[in-house]
Amino acid sequence: MKPIFSMLMILSVLFITGCSEQEHETAVRHDLGTAHVAAHPQRVAVLNDGFIDTLHDLGIKPAAAADDRAERNDGSPSVGLPSHPDLKKITSLKPDLIIADSSLHKGIYHELTKIAPTIALQNEAADYQDAVDAALTIEKAVGKDGIIEKQLSAQEEKLNDIKRKLDAEGGTILLIDAANDSISVKDDRFFTSRLLTLAGFTYAVQTDSGGKSDSIKMTPGQLLHIDPDYIVLLDGEKELEKNHLWKQLTAVKNGHVYRADRAVWTERRSIDGADAILHDLQKKMLAKKAQN
Repeated sequence: MKPIFSMLMILSVLFITGCSEQEHETAVRHDLGTAHVAAHPQRVAVLNDGFIDTLHDLGIKPAAAADDRAERNDGSPSVGLPSHPDLKKITSLKPDLIIADSSLHKGIYHELTKIAPTIALQNEAADYQDAVDAALTIEKAVGKDGIIEKQLSAQEEKLNDIKRKLDAEGGTILLIDAANDSISVKDDRFFTSRLLTLAGFTYAVQTDSGGKSDSIKMTPGQLLHIDPDYIVLLDGEKELEKNHLWKQLTAVKNGHVYRADRAVWTERRSIDGADAILHDLQKKMLAKKAQN
């Protein structure tokens, strides 16, 4: 009887252990499937910039980070660029969770899952709502609760405050990048474009098709045809401002052209990134409004 009893004891222990492990895992749905993540992961590798902001907001320092910055200021080890993360280096750092970009890393997703449980979310091609959804998913994956919701509530208050103070409801706005003698504008699917509509503006370039955001090449004449009420001009060369058609634009005539930092306005697709844009928008527009 002893061997049978011993075997039953072993099976019972294995069953209890298996149940215990399952109870301490979180099933996280993401763009490329469902990942089973250990409760409260301690070593998180993050493979795009916007996700880094979210981890910091949740009080977590990345165990590894792939981003476009020449130097990381939080001391987390670099594992290459978001477009080409170094899988060997990621493996050597022994992450217990990887946060990947569903556009950039779809082709290496299965390789990443062999290193650690991996969730894939939109960042590179994210609009504002994608960034919000990604932040909420990351919060769940790392075992936190309520932090992102508080951020979103504060951001909603800020958006309402901007709407009230700027009183630009319905006014058309356009984000323009002018460099190297060319003009390109962001379409309405872009992260910042969507954010501006939440601040009460109507985005001046509407697209009929869904899918990934794009930049649209334009001539000064095409820009004049659109003729937005407000223009956000990303920093760069000022040749466009010398063009005679530029001076005919409504936004130019009314003093509603605002120069902005490209990195701040286009590169941080996160809740923190949105906050930085809203802060800059409010500061620039209210200062101009006070002058008029």
